[in-house]
Amino acid sequence: MVCLTQSVEDYLEAIYVIEQEQKVVRIKQVANLLNVSLPSVSEAINKIKKAGLVEKEKYGYIYLTNEGEILAKAIYAKHKILLSFLNNILKVDEKIALKEACAIEHYLSNETIEKLKKFVKKYKKKGGK
Repeated sequence: MVCLTQSVEDYLEAIYVIEQEQKVVRIKQVANLLNVSLPSVSEAINKIKKAGLVEKEKYGYIYLTNEGEILAKAIYAKHKILLSFLNNILKVDEKIALKEACAIEHYLSNETIEKLKKFVKKYKKKGGK
């Protein structure tokens, strides 16, 4: 199993997001989304592939494995709840909230995220946006 560094999490999340929007993922799309070079993506994908989190066709598409998809969904869920909290509750500017949610998601425990989810849900029920 690969160590889930911030970089690995970013790649898994990027692949997941692209899959949700376009169904197929190419190295160039990941590079564009993460604003990194094609060789950097290729190197990272090869390492993540060795960990069993993605499959990659030679010169083709990238797919999350079942384990990779589970991890990517969890990472993306953290991102979404943090973005909602920062942007909708704290009223942080959307661009700043997006950047900070991306940074924070890697450091919060599942316990903290669960409590944050409950807080956001409670806030919305009380009439927050």
